[in-house]
Amino acid sequence: MAGGVYAAVVDGTTASQAVAVMTGLLALLVVLASRWGERLDAAVHEGGHALAAYLTGRQVLAVWVDADGGGATLTRGRSRGAAIFMTVAAGYTGPPLVGVCSAALLARGRVTAVLILAVLGLAALLLVTVNRFGQGLIVGTIASLVIAGRYSPDWVQLWYFCFLAWVLLLSGPRSVLTLHRARRDGAGDSDADLLATLTRIPGPLWVLGFAAFSLWCALRGAVLLLGA
Repeated sequence: MAGGVYAAVVDGTTASQAVAVMTGLLALLVVLASRWGERLDAAVHEGGHALAAYLTGRQVLAVWVDADGGGATLTRGRSRGAAIFMTVAAGYTGPPLVGVCSAALLARGRVTAVLILAVLGLAALLLVTVNRFGQGLIVGTIASLVIAGRYSPDWVQLWYFCFLAWVLLLSGPRSVLTLHRARRDGAGDSDADLLATLTRIPGPLWVLGFAAFSLWCALRGAVLLLGA
């Protein structure tokens, strides 16, 4: 009897690890070979700006998410202080943080919690998104989450939510690499440059900080999803 229970536990763990590996490889392919991962990353990036602005008392005026993987968040408030710092810093840290938090919930079997939080977060972002592409992307993502949660079997939900968590975990380092390349090519209006202006800490150090945080989240999320 004990041997049968142990075998069931081992089989369940192996199956979960197989799901994590397969969804991780699929997410890596999507992040490297398509714009969809960049667009989802951009939506969560701008959502991070908007949420931080709201929580620190700034007024969120508008959000754009563009088809090229870029975006913008317009807020109103003081041009100095903790509120604007948190608002700017929340962009590149947003997708990796959402990814690792989702991985933590999934590792504990909280699939429904991931669904509810994702839908609520995207619905709030939709309220302040003003361009049609961004609105379409958010509505489409919400619809896919609702369909998966409402009409799909449990194993489909697990696969889909693991895939989305991996996309955010893997797109974080890639977006920081894109930031580095843009700054190297002469772009001077990035989040790193804004933080440099606010803190007098050089922009390259902020890029390194974003890179370190996104890599830590990716590694921690991988450990959680793989059940190591």
